[in-house]
Amino acid sequence: MGEKRVPSSSLFGLMSGWIAVVTATAFIIGPVFSILALAISMITLGIARAVLPTGYLPDIRGRVWDTLTLIGGGTTLLFLSSWGNATIVA
Repeated sequence: MGEKRVPSSSLFGLMSGWIAVVTATAFIIGPVFSILALAISMITLGIARAVLPTGYLPDIRGRVWDTLTLIGGGTTLLFLSSWGNATIVA
């Protein structure tokens, strides 16, 4: 009998692949779109962490802390995304 990893390794692979896609869109489409995609992903993941039963998503600190961190970080990125393509003033 092998070890059953909760959550599955495929979920970690999927999440890593999504980060690679968001990074690629920063170079191909633009930084504003990629930041928006990352922010919406974080908010969605936070809501899913709050709603889904334990074991479906990675458990880092606890359900409440993970949810607040993901939704708070995603919301902050959502508000800051408009400055993703700002010019450098020197």
